[in-house]
Order: sequence, then C-alpha cells, then structure tokens
Amino acid sequence: MGGYGYLIFHITLTAVLTTAVFILSERPQLETVQSITITEYKYYREGLGHMGEADDNSLDVYVPDGIELPIGTRCAGPFPVEQPEATRNFIKYDAVRTMKVNGMDGRIYMDSGDLERCRSQTQPTLHMKIAQARDAYMRKVLASTAHDYKYDILTLSIGNKSYITSEFFDALQKLGIYHLYVISGTHVAFIGAVIFHILNRFRLEVGTIRIIMMVMLLLFLALNFPSPSVFRAVLMTITLLMLSFTRHRPYLTVISLSAIIQIVMNPWIVYHAGFQLSYLTTFAIVLSKNYWMHHGFIGQLISITLIAEISTVATVLMQFNELSISGIVMNMVYVPIFTLVFFPMVIFYNCLVFIGIPQSVDFLYALMFNNLKGSIVYLADMMTHRIAVKNLSAVALIIVVIASYRMIRALCLREMKSFILSLLALITTLVTSDAIHQYDVTVTMVDVGQGDAFVLTDHMNDRTILIDTGGRRYLNPDSKKLSDQTVLPFLKEAGINNIDLMILSHFDLDHVGEAKHIMEELDVEQIYLNPFDPSFKEWYADLSTVQKGRVVDAMESPEIEVGAISIRKLFPVSEVASDDSNQHSLVLEVSAGAYTFLFTGDADMEGEAQIMERHGSVHADVLKLGHHGSNTSTGEAFIKNGTFTYGLVSAGVDNRYGHPHDEVMERTAHLEMFDTSVHGMVRFNIKDGVMCVDTKFEQKNHCIKKRAE
Repeated sequence: MGGYGYLIFHITLTAVLTTAVFILSERPQLETVQSITITEYKYYREGLGHMGEADDNSLDVYVPDGIELPIGTRCAGPFPVEQPEATRNFIKYDAVRTMKVNGMDGRIYMDSGDLERCRSQTQPTLHMKIAQARDAYMRKVLASTAHDYKYDILTLSIGNKSYITSEFFDALQKLGIYHLYVISGTHVAFIGAVIFHILNRFRLEVGTIRIIMMVMLLLFLALNFPSPSVFRAVLMTITLLMLSFTRHRPYLTVISLSAIIQIVMNPWIVYHAGFQLSYLTTFAIVLSKNYWMHHGFIGQLISITLIAEISTVATVLMQFNELSISGIVMNMVYVPIFTLVFFPMVIFYNCLVFIGIPQSVDFLYALMFNNLKGSIVYLADMMTHRIAVKNLSAVALIIVVIASYRMIRALCLREMKSFILSLLALITTLVTSDAIHQYDVTVTMVDVGQGDAFVLTDHMNDRTILIDTGGRRYLNPDSKKLSDQTVLPFLKEAGINNIDLMILSHFDLDHVGEAKHIMEELDVEQIYLNPFDPSFKEWYADLSTVQKGRVVDAMESPEIEVGAISIRKLFPVSEVASDDSNQHSLVLEVSAGAYTFLFTGDADMEGEAQIMERHGSVHADVLKLGHHGSNTSTGEAFIKNGTFTYGLVSAGVDNRYGHPHDEVMERTAHLEMFDTSVHGMVRFNIKDGVMCVDTKFEQKNHCIKKRAE
C-alpha cells in the first residue's frame, strides 16, 4: 500500500473507532428487567458478590448477606435497575463511566422476598461453565491453607484485585509496583516461557508446542478476571504464535489489532487507565527494542523500566494527578524479585494445590509473602514516593507529551544532553503550571453527604486549611473510605500535598470521622480543636506522638493566621458545661481575601445567643448554617442580628434527619442559598475583591464585587 493509501486507511480506521466510542456505545438507560440469571461471582475476603445477565445486559446483583445463589439460577422479576449516582464533587472520578468501562449496565438489589422467585435453574452457557470452573479452582485454593497468603496466590494467579486490602493497595500504588501484584503482560510472558520450557523438555515438535501454548493461554485468559493488560498480552502472544508459522513478526500490527478488538467489544474501554497505560508502554517498548535488546538482563531491566515510566507520564498525570519519585528504583528492585522468586512460587503452588500442600511448604509461603508485603508497606511508609500535581492545561499536557517523547528518543540514541534538556522542560512545565493561579483564595464546600468538610486554599501563599472532614460508620474496616472519594481526590487534583491547618469543629462522626485517615495520607502541620469537647480524649488517645504534638488548643489560641487567611474564634470562650459535643462546636469567623465566612459547626441557638451577647452583631458575607440546617440552630434572632449574603447547607441527599428543616429555610429565605444535597460541591473563587460562585449541579454561577467600605 502506498504512502497516501496507508495514511487514508489509518485516518478512516481512526474515524470509525472514534464513532464507535462516542456514538455507538450509547444505549438507552436500563430501568427494569423481567428476569435475571446469575452468571458469575465477584470474590471478596468477606464473601461473594453476584453478577447476572438479562437479555444483553450485564448487571451487579446484590442479595442479603450470607446468601449464595448458584451460577445458573434464574430469578423471575420484574426488578428495577439502579444506576450509580453522578459524582457530586469537582473530581475526575465518574461512577457512571466506570460502570460502563467495566461492561456493566446497572445494579439490582434483592431482598429476602425476592429470593423466593429464584428457584429455577437454566442450562449453563459456556460463560457460566467457565465461571463454575473458576469458582471450583478458587475454593480449592482458599481451602488449601489457613494463612492469608492464599489471597495473594489467587490475586497473582487469576487477577482477583478485590482480595487486596486498602492499606496494601495504597502501598503498591505509592511504590509504583501495583502492576506486579495483578495479572499483567509480565505475568503472561513468564507463564508463556514456563509452558514452552516444560513442553520443550518433552521433545515435542515446535509447531505442536505452539498449538498447545495457544490453547493453554486461551484457557488462562478465560479463567482470569477481565483486564485490558491481560487481554492484550494473551491476544498478542497467541497472534504472534500463529504468525510464527509464517516467520513474520509484525509487532505493531499485532498490538493495534488487540486494541481494536477490545474497543469493538467495549468502546468505553478507551477510558480505562489500565488500557491506556498497557498500550502506551507496549508501543514504546516495542518501538525502542532495537536500542535495548542487545543489553544484558540488568541493562534491559533499566532501559525498559525507564521507557515505561517516561512514556506514561502524561497519562498518569491525566488519570491520577501524581508524579512518581521512586517508581523507577522500586521497579528495578521488585521486578527481579517477582520474576525470579514469587512468579515461580505461584506456579509451583498451583501445581501442589491439587495434591495437597505440605506443612513445611505452607509455613515457607506464609513467611515469604508476609515478608514481601511487610517490606512493601514499610518502604511505602518510609518516605514520600509520589507528589500531587494539579490538573494541567491542554498546552501543558502537549508540552509534557513532547518532552516525554524527546526523553525516550534521547535515551535510545544515548544523547544525554538532549535527555537532560527535555527533562528540564518537563519539570519547568509542571512547576510553572503549579505556580500559576487563576484566583487568590478559594473556599470550597465539599459534598461529603451528611456531614461537613470545607477546603480553604490561599493560592498566592500555597497554604491550605481543612475545616472538618466528613465521616460515616464502616461495617467492614477494609471498605473504601469516604475521604478517598471526596476530600482526598479533590486535594490531589488541586495539586495539594499537605494541609497546613486542620480544624475540627467538634467530635461528632460526621465532622471528624475521616480526620485520622486523611492524616495517614497527607502531612497535616497543625490540628486546631476544642480540647474541652467531651469526646476529645477518646479521639486523642490513639494519635501518634507526632500528631499529638501538632494539636493547637483553640481555647488558648482564639486567633490564628494561615497565609492570607485569618481566623477568629467567636465561640466557645470557655469550657461549656454540657455532655453534648454539638454545644462545644467551634464557631469561626474566617477572613479570606476581601470576604468573610462564618463557620458554625453544629452550634445551637444557645451558643448563638452567647455569641450575640459577647460580640454583638455578626457581619459575614457567607454563613454556614449550623447543624446542617437543623431547626435547633440558625435562630431568628441570630439571623436578624447579622448581615449575610449567602447561606451554606452541608447535608446528605434524602438524609433521614430531614435537613435542612423548612422553618430554617423560611428564616433564611432572603439569603442566596447553596445546599450540597441540591447543588453538590460549591466553590467560592476570590480575586481582587471579586467573588465568583460555581456549583456542581443546578448551576447558579455568578460573581459579585465587594462594595467599598
């Protein structure tokens, strides 16, 4: 094919795939299904989850705890199908898109009464038979030992990521070696090499070995949990084995073919971070192979690791807003350990599991995996491995892409001067982007459901204050934390690596429940609180010595400044004789830019009366209504005594308390009201005396200018 024909072909192909992604993938939202058939399981440490199919739709099926429906069970409907709630904060995570990326169409929730209609059994399809085989294998492994390393064996054998605890997941992410602990191209290459070596020992024909390898790799892919990297690696290996009969090695064509097949199967997969990273690294490594393949093992390891890290910089910044400091070193440490020690251990264990695990082997495996995981967690906690980088502009991203390409090219050609210049260009772009700010100060009401969390950012002085953290109860300690879905991703996308001041208004769970987790994830310089709160001692008891040393007594420090943000405590002025934590709430007057905010925590009308008695009229541009808009706070006298323009309510959607209460809304009807249960996240952006407000939902964006005094 000529040059122009080649170009036209690829432009046409790109256009077709783009159409598939952005047009053909859209289907009407599923509302009801008449029946559902259980087709496979999801596996967690605490139990099983169910997945089902209804016509052409794949659905998550939630049943009462302790209930296990056999694969093939058919439940007669109708069943309403629920969709994930839209993300309520200005963050990248999108639950609806994530569901589509995973090939799901919704969720069904069954109660005990619905289970009475789950009596019939369908003829198992090939998909169900594979799921049954996977289930039998997993139960065999889980029953083979009492030690927790059985979960690691299954994670490294068939890619069940749900067995990874949140603490260990964070450690893997920090070190940049998460790809080693789930099935990836490295695993597939190793498995292929082992299969070839074993079959070759039987002196089989090379053609026969290739056919057997293709069949075994297909079985391996079928038993695995879906993963773009595994699909790519297996499909590429099988295609190359088939082409080996013709002595051709069209690597780029094979890579492209595997990507096209995945996109045709599920166009939404292009949004999957694993899909993007897998293909980027593979393309970069294949295109540069002539420059590193002649090196020894160590040289190849260093070259491949560097190329993989550099080629994915832009994607990692777009997807995760972070830059790795130690990823290259950690990969060079752990890739050989996994390749030479733990991958062989996993394969050996899978051979033994069907004949019985000797006690000595069981002990050795427990010791080895405990030490491996211990070292990973220790190194993750020892230092900062990743830094947050705020969302980059399109221009900055283009520069990062060009600089990354130039760095890889310079590595391949051994042009160190060009490499250093490109690296400096990349660093300069990131530093400059982080230093340029559109506003002086931003005050953000984070939607944490039924609770409070406010982020105050002084952009000019690079200072951050967090007032309360939100919180909820966790039945399972390994459950994903609320702050991991709200406050922390928001801070990361803003490029915030530490909190200068954490203010805890009082010690109710919905205000401080996430404080300790946030302190584990980010460095918090000072913690401002009321030590006379009746719940303080219990909360304070299990803080580390370092964290205890950062506590600031609000009763002894009624005024505090962080950068250009000034804080004055209006209440309480002394210890309150009450066992109710709400009555100990800090009430803070915060000056940010030219505007004043009044944060009232859960203070009640009695506290408001004391504030008026001591301070007289309270003047603030923005009032955070007390106790989420409860009728025990924000009294008529307090409203009339002050001058407020905006009102803020931080409450959960359809919360069981009925917040905000109607009588409070009537008292504050003259205020421009923003409510997280209606508007989602709310931001006040301040610059040069102008304050602009924007919200996630029901946009009421507008700006006001501060009147001259």
